[in-house]
Amino acid sequence: MSSDFCRVQAAGRLPANYLTILDAINGAPPGTHLSAQDVFARARAVRPKLGFATVHRALARLSELSYIAKLDIPGAAWAVYERAAGPHAHFRCLTCGNIRDVDFTVPHDLLAALGERHGVRIAAESTTFAGRCASCTANDE
Repeated sequence: MSSDFCRVQAAGRLPANYLTILDAINGAPPGTHLSAQDVFARARAVRPKLGFATVHRALARLSELSYIAKLDIPGAAWAVYERAAGPHAHFRCLTCGNIRDVDFTVPHDLLAALGERHGVRIAAESTTFAGRCASCTANDE
């Protein structure tokens, strides 16, 4: 889902503060993962009176509406947020904590087979790989 499409869809339904928060996330480069504090700082630069509680409520609502993605990365200290994008996985470096996008999705036929085997219907999946990034590995040499 493109960020422009999200902005147009959201414009009629969301308060101005929420649109500012959506713009703060969509204004980050693709592949950027922002903490709530990062989003707060970016949005507050535009709306100085914006409160942190408003940011949290907006992040929850924007995620619920699929205008942004909330990532609960295993082992990370807090959730991060990113612009809505096509399916992909994530990699978290166990040394530096950096989170980056990985071009990978679980094949549809595998999801269907897993669902059938376990008697469930899988509606979504989230894949996170963990290890050491190239920078941290290079520091070992």
